[in-house]
Amino acid sequence: MKKLVLFLALLAGSTSGTAGAAAPKAAAPAMAKAETPTCGQMISGMAPIPAKLAEGATSVAEMLEAHAALMGKDKASMAEVKGLRAIAKTHKKIAASMLKASEEMKKAAKWPDAPHDMAKMGSDPKLAEANKKVIEIHKEIIAMFQKMVADMEAQHKAAK
Repeated sequence: MKKLVLFLALLAGSTSGTAGAAAPKAAAPAMAKAETPTCGQMISGMAPIPAKLAEGATSVAEMLEAHAALMGKDKASMAEVKGLRAIAKTHKKIAASMLKASEEMKKAAKWPDAPHDMAKMGSDPKLAEANKKVIEIHKEIIAMFQKMVADMEAQHKAAK
């Protein structure tokens, strides 16, 4: 669970660094300061993502619990019930952590606009690699979700 929250923090921090590096504040004098979001505002703007992931984790927990409730009482069924309930419990914990992260991210909108050395941030290989990794992982997550949804829709259709 800590890894998930750490990943989210990395996502928020590296995404804001990328956005700032792409459009340095000093390079846009014609743009009003209010139009250029601060890092905190960008992080706050991403708060719906962990909130929606929490909703997704909760829905998975509910589905697993509903599945477990329909199982038989034989040894094999009870082993599956135990496993389903354990996974559901973990999903509920993940959902709570994601909701907490979302609330923390919302608060970031109130952070002061701190100065950034955009030349330094734009040339930092560690930040560039972190940004690249975040993008790659998110693309993989999207593909995994698309496959999972397609598989679940096919199973649901076949069950009718």
